[in-house]
Amino acid sequence: MIPLLTTINQERINTTMKNKLPDNVFVLGHEYSIEEMSKNLFKEREAYGDCDNEQRRIRIYCGVSNAVVRDTLLHEILHAAWNLLYLDNEKEEKIVSRLATLMVGFFDDPRNLDVKNFILGE
Repeated sequence: MIPLLTTINQERINTTMKNKLPDNVFVLGHEYSIEEMSKNLFKEREAYGDCDNEQRRIRIYCGVSNAVVRDTLLHEILHAAWNLLYLDNEKEEKIVSRLATLMVGFFDDPRNLDVKNFILGE
């Protein structure tokens, strides 16, 4: 689960996502459905997303900027991978949060285009 980011300014929060969420993702060969999180659940959980490993489901709140949605989706995919790899849970949230932000930032930086394309086999 990714907690609410308190440093995001209100203007960025009001910019809603532009693209539709994908329907599913395969994490280490396991299919997870991807669903939009309701506004009520978002408020109740105080989180932009969650990952239910038993149901193989990821939920993402989409009433925020596209950047936050993308970061949250990657964050929740990393939680799924963490579970499937049987990693220690002690620092999971800190590590997953930082890795998701690092990876989205890396792939969004136009100076990394050649490296991104090489990694993705494009």
